[in-house]
Amino acid sequence: MALSDDLRAYITEHGQPTTTITQKHNVAIVGETHAPIWNEVAAIRLAASVRLLLELLRDPRYRYFGSEHFFNAGPIRLGVREYWRYGRLPPPVDPTQTNPDTLSDREIQEVAKRVLTRRFQPVLDYLRGNPRFILSIGSMISTGPARDQRLAQHFFEEIADRGLSPVIPGVLLLGAHHASAVPVSDWATTRMLLEKLGFNCVSVRVLTDFVRDGNPDDAVFPLNIGTPVTSISQVTSVRLTSLVDKTPLTIPTDRPQSGSQPSPFRSVAFSDHEQSVAEEFEYIVLQKA
Repeated sequence: MALSDDLRAYITEHGQPTTTITQKHNVAIVGETHAPIWNEVAAIRLAASVRLLLELLRDPRYRYFGSEHFFNAGPIRLGVREYWRYGRLPPPVDPTQTNPDTLSDREIQEVAKRVLTRRFQPVLDYLRGNPRFILSIGSMISTGPARDQRLAQHFFEEIADRGLSPVIPGVLLLGAHHASAVPVSDWATTRMLLEKLGFNCVSVRVLTDFVRDGNPDDAVFPLNIGTPVTSISQVTSVRLTSLVDKTPLTIPTDRPQSGSQPSPFRSVAFSDHEQSVAEEFEYIVLQKA
């Protein structure tokens, strides 16, 4: 059976229109591919993340919501607080009048405050009507192990400030690499750092049909680490959203198939990753524009 057929059969058997996390956990981590801050071309990425966050937060057991988008200090944190407490949105940004190459770090944060508060307004509206703690864990550090470390540090500080403990459940929004259960590069991810201090995590990867610079968000490749390439099928990607008719659809990544065959998500990986999809994330959610 071709890999795409194997994946389609598995998704048909295990996919569900709603998200039910069966594993014991305290932190439900949503891992996304970030939408660009300066334009709305990847609006489906934001829509998919917001929809899933609202679905999860409707479960009253979750007591907090934390986000990488909400910086730990500065204008973004103040903008989120202003809207959550008083319902006052910052003015919108005119993208045609904003050139990021000409802005200082402070001006970039001011623009981000206006963009991100509005982008996540539906989540903030829900939290205003159904109060939860909001954890602002974002960092100006942009790359490398220091970013994962700083995101985790801010998470721990925000948890401590509110008198919460690792056993109290919550929802966290991170970039996909930070949400992975295993290293994507040569250092521990944010999730791994949380687990080291006693937080029990489950990660849900949001995948859309958006394509940027020829790279689809939902493409997976056969996992051929250390295997000589002798067939085009070994390097041919599969678009996961092409395998389903209706979305959103939530799929657990590591359930046995009929006949006790292992999950095909143990045999595929995201581009340039050396770990399988099933090793990185317990669930994926597919959503088409």
